[in-house]
Amino acid sequence: MDQTIYDVFKGLLNNKDMHDVVLKVDGSTIYAHSLVLASSGEFWKQCFYEGKNKDFYSFDSKNQKWTFEISDLSKAHLLDLLEFCYTRVPKLRDDNVVRTFKFCEKFPMEVMKNHCGEFLAKNITENNVMEILQEFKVKSLEEQAFKYLAEDVAPWTKKDLFVGCQDPELITKIIKIEQIGAPELFVFRRLVEYGKDLCKKEGMEENPENLKSVLGDYLPLIRLDLMTRKEFSEISKTMLYTIEQLCDASFKTLSNFDCKKHPISRGPPIIQKERMKILHMSANGQDWCENTKKSIMSTGISQITMINAETQTPTLEEMLKHHVVWVNSCRSFHNPQEVGDRLASFVEAGGSVVICAAHTLRNDNAKWVMQGRLTTGGFLPMSKGALKQGKRSKLGAIIQKEHLIVENVKKFEGGRFSSRILGQPTEGAELIAKWSDGTPLILEKKKGERYGVVVVLNIRPPNSDLDRKYWNKKTDGALMIANAVEYAGGESKLKFD
Repeated sequence: MDQTIYDVFKGLLNNKDMHDVVLKVDGSTIYAHSLVLASSGEFWKQCFYEGKNKDFYSFDSKNQKWTFEISDLSKAHLLDLLEFCYTRVPKLRDDNVVRTFKFCEKFPMEVMKNHCGEFLAKNITENNVMEILQEFKVKSLEEQAFKYLAEDVAPWTKKDLFVGCQDPELITKIIKIEQIGAPELFVFRRLVEYGKDLCKKEGMEENPENLKSVLGDYLPLIRLDLMTRKEFSEISKTMLYTIEQLCDASFKTLSNFDCKKHPISRGPPIIQKERMKILHMSANGQDWCENTKKSIMSTGISQITMINAETQTPTLEEMLKHHVVWVNSCRSFHNPQEVGDRLASFVEAGGSVVICAAHTLRNDNAKWVMQGRLTTGGFLPMSKGALKQGKRSKLGAIIQKEHLIVENVKKFEGGRFSSRILGQPTEGAELIAKWSDGTPLILEKKKGERYGVVVVLNIRPPNSDLDRKYWNKKTDGALMIANAVEYAGGESKLKFD
């Protein structure tokens, strides 16, 4: 293949032959050529042909050589930039693009600067979005950065998103974004971390009063009325809002929940239970499935899609059409491994899962026991265990009395079987309620902020209408299951029109 002029030029990069430019960087010397550099940017052209920018170089008139001291780039990054000058092929990566962009702003090289802007616009991440907004005053790039904040949950899961920001007006502008890709609680958490950092820098004790002092202008911008009840509870415990502010927000929350359409378009709306999309994945007989479906629909939940998990495993694409997957088994799963693998992917994509544990989480290899990543990847709030049944039990201690899942659940009797798994809470799980014998009854776990929640109801789901050995229909089992599904759906990150 014939060589191009750029192939020839590349061979001259950092080559002493015919060089007339010396670049000092990191204690090393790089050799370059004024003709090539001048063709790459206005700054170099002014230095070599117009005698300008003399503060940046020294000129040896005897040898006709220019010497530059470069402190804005490392040697490796400078060589990457020079390779573009010699070949016109940008060599940009996450680790060099920011400093290269800044260099091209300080020492005007418009073509390379444009390449950097295009690269950044396509590669905005949670790790560089704040730097882009603070350092680069390029309108198109700023628009892309704000679009990323508005549409993606990833930046809002970064604990120190705002930490170190020197531009208070930028923080305000971000918090005021009309729509964001994460729940309002995430915005509040990032703001609190920012406040803690400000207190540390000011030598102030980290307490509610000092946090209110440094965050005073930002706290009113948090839209408390968009939060779920559990999220609202977390906010109230920080003591950053007055009783009057919390009461006002609580009233708005209730009003929003009753609306057919959420009045404020910011973050995922609170999902009304009649609009919640549920996939009921059951490896049981038809009578069992109809009993459990009828039970939960009696509470007002209506959009339930039934899948017979004995004969098929729904694809991830099918799961992602729903806010929550409700799964249980007493017969064989079509493929226990696929069930666990796909449910794990569903949770990672933001969906939530509710599992009725008995027999689904028994500690054996029967085909009705779920396998796969959901059970091995740290998602489950309860370990697998032996099945216990045949001794009556009922609702015991409620650990989290304000939790939505136990709201208005006053009585639950497991029936003659009172089937349950003798599992234990896993690391990072929250125990919500126990059976009367101390066995975990309700648990939840969220592996990461961008994930959905996994809830375990340690019961068999059918009621005494099907058989008197199952939970007593006259108690609050249906409400407990419906609350669990409603809560999990509310924690889902999936959005539908």
